[in-house]
Amino acid sequence: MMPYGRVRDPQDVLTILQDQKGTCSAKHRFLAALAHECGHTEVLLMLGLYEMSDQNTPGVGPVLQAECLTAVPEAHCYLMREGQRYDFTGLPAGTVSPFASLVEERAISPSDHPSEKAKYHRTALASWAQARGIDAERAWAVREKCIELLAITTPHADARDVSGPASVSGARAGGRGR
Repeated sequence: MMPYGRVRDPQDVLTILQDQKGTCSAKHRFLAALAHECGHTEVLLMLGLYEMSDQNTPGVGPVLQAECLTAVPEAHCYLMREGQRYDFTGLPAGTVSPFASLVEERAISPSDHPSEKAKYHRTALASWAQARGIDAERAWAVREKCIELLAITTPHADARDVSGPASVSGARAGGRGR
């Protein structure tokens, strides 16, 4: 499994091969594009929004606690095929699945992905922050600190089992689609 970390050029689907690392976005975008190129359009690139906490994303707790938060919205990419979710992000499993706090999910195109995810995430986080009386830029900065911490503290790990015990080809399969 490729280590977790941001790539230099998120617009280039092949950057993960050059950088030898990737986030959920880079890894799953690459895999979805590859599947589609091979004629497997039934493999969907999914964009979900979940409440990121230390329980479902181990390691972010200290950042959230410092800001007196228990969670912050996180846009997460993964694959779906025949209603089954697959996550190749490579982060350690938490005590609960991120999918247990999934607010919404939708299929997106690998070709539109980087700009679509960023816009969606910013808008969702701003709405969440406004509803809680938190400055949207402060909320985004907290989220960024969480991601940076994950990138520097995550050991090279197997794919994260996010919602169930089923194992498929070295990846962990997740729960049924909604």
